[in-house]
Amino acid sequence: MPDKRNGAAGHEAGQTAYFDRPPERLVLEGYRHWTRGTVLRSTEPWTQAQLLYRALLGNKDGETAIVALAHFVTTLSRCAICPLRVFNVGSCNICRDETLVMGLIAGIQNGDDPAIDLCLRKLCRRPLCDNAAMAAGTFALTLKFLGQTMLPIPAHVVARILDRARHGEESGAEEREAEDIWAEDGAAGHPTIH
Repeated sequence: MPDKRNGAAGHEAGQTAYFDRPPERLVLEGYRHWTRGTVLRSTEPWTQAQLLYRALLGNKDGETAIVALAHFVTTLSRCAICPLRVFNVGSCNICRDETLVMGLIAGIQNGDDPAIDLCLRKLCRRPLCDNAAMAAGTFALTLKFLGQTMLPIPAHVVARILDRARHGEESGAEEREAEDIWAEDGAAGHPTIH
């Protein structure tokens, strides 16, 4: 079920296979782990991200990619229009911000300028888009160089997902309690990066 506050696609058969692909796992799970570590100020999620990257890429390449991920998440958090939202690692859902991150990295890897522009405009404050684009580019191209290219996510697909989520909010669709990192600690709301 979607989280009407922040976009979402539910658990579907094709979606599961897509998120099981190594490039998509590296981006989505890596982003979730690194964001979680940043929000909670804990090194345990960062360790989990490093283990994932080393398992899928090997020690040397995993280390190279994790440095690019860390720089991307840190930069994006500083450039974001509002605090970024994420679901827990392993969630079958994907929120609006995660959709935009996936679209941005896939766009860079596949040379899709309209997707890149859309995702940057929806994620970042205008004056800081270039900073976020450079960090995202480093991360995306590092993964591509290591043979981990995401499937394309065209701008019209990203826009349709965002539109569907927005219409869900307007129609008063029943709100679902998101699996978020604050729920584990008994706090309300979604995890954010400040």
